[in-house]
Amino acid sequence: MKSESRRELAQQPFEEKIRKVGELISLSHKVKEDDSSDSDEDTPFNGAALSECVLGREWNSPEEDAAWSNL
Repeated sequence: MKSESRRELAQQPFEEKIRKVGELISLSHKVKEDDSSDSDEDTPFNGAALSECVLGREWNSPEEDAAWSNL
């Protein structure tokens, strides 16, 4: 959020801030719904490929290498 927008928001009454937060939450839900409806249903789900990246962050470390070095 830009500094100017932050200043403007800070000057608003509490009720207006709550209203804007509600608008943002509604917009967020709408965007999530739009994203999920745009998925290609013909594309197979490849959980292994998706998991590899996430697990790599945890497992590809010097600490993990040391823990498994005796095997």
